[in-house]
Amino acid sequence: MDIQVVLIFILALLTVNLVVVGVYVVLVLKELRETLRRANGILDNAGNLTDFLANPLSAFSGILEAVMKGYKAVQEVRHEIKAVNSIRDEEDED
Repeated sequence: MDIQVVLIFILALLTVNLVVVGVYVVLVLKELRETLRRANGILDNAGNLTDFLANPLSAFSGILEAVMKGYKAVQEVRHEIKAVNSIRDEEDED
């Protein structure tokens, strides 16, 4: 009979231990869920910020590209004017 009491006592301790561990696991999972929600919010804000910054930068890139094309066009026109002037100078010398 003595062994039965010891086994019941050990079984009760194990049961209490499992209940405590189960409650702890539930609390940890709750905290993990809150942490993941916060991380998700932070990542959403970071995504919004990068979108906010990307739009003006892409517009600036387009403007810069247009300015560079205009500069190249002006350079080509200058080159053509110089070529025409040099042809006229050669014709005037003859």
